[in-house]
Amino acid sequence: MMGVPTLWLMPVLLLASAAGGWLLASKRQGQQPAVLRSQCQRACCSPARVDGLDHREFEYLIRDLMVRDGADKVRRVGGAGDNGADVVAVDPAGQLWIIQCKHRKQGLAGARVGLQDFQILNGTGRPVHKGHVVVMVTNGAVTGPARNFAKEQKLHVVDRFLLEDWIENDRPVWELLGTAPRARTATAALAQNSVTGELPSSGLEITDRQPEPLYTLVAAYEAGFVPWKPPTVRQYLLRSQRRGIPLPRSSWDGQAHHYTEAELRSWLKNWRAQSGPNNKAQELRPE
Repeated sequence: MMGVPTLWLMPVLLLASAAGGWLLASKRQGQQPAVLRSQCQRACCSPARVDGLDHREFEYLIRDLMVRDGADKVRRVGGAGDNGADVVAVDPAGQLWIIQCKHRKQGLAGARVGLQDFQILNGTGRPVHKGHVVVMVTNGAVTGPARNFAKEQKLHVVDRFLLEDWIENDRPVWELLGTAPRARTATAALAQNSVTGELPSSGLEITDRQPEPLYTLVAAYEAGFVPWKPPTVRQYLLRSQRRGIPLPRSSWDGQAHHYTEAELRSWLKNWRAQSGPNNKAQELRPE
């Protein structure tokens, strides 16, 4: 008599075990997309969301941007005792990058990154970490004395405007900062081939096309690309950021941002289109 209930109970237990395993697997599968979504949101974070991150999430964002650009051995190492290195990476040319991150909850309205921050980074970036490229990244602004010090000490600055360019476009940060090693020129390749007797490889692009000229805001105003003096243009660039108007792509030489004529004209067109028919009044109205 004992055998009949036992035989009846075994299929029920097996079914319950299988159902439990299925539920556990489903729960794990349900968790995985959430992790991937979190990573994607960090790596694809829009400029408007950057201010809402905390300092640790900001460091992870910079780490993910370096990964996106194709850097190797990328690590987020920020924390107590990091000696000024929040993110480290190796670019495709083999250069070691030491990156210090300064997040500001108020963005450009927050405290500007100052001279002391750069002095600390300068004291550890190369002497301690042996970095080839030492960078300060912030979602805010940088003081004038700090910029001057960075230029003197060959430190690189990624401020809010350059950070937005980095996030929104496909250009890797070493191109934006001009730290990538220069490609071999056609002249140099031909000179080498004249010695070796080899013909130029088919992969070498020989072109006479000159790079597009770059202008500071002062030069752009003097050339007539923008109708306002630099302080006014900077105000409108800040307003563009708040209004969601795409900012012109720029490069930074340690002293000033440089733009192409096409980028400035494109931004100006978008600015005036967004302002509408009464753009003259809106341009001069404080926000």
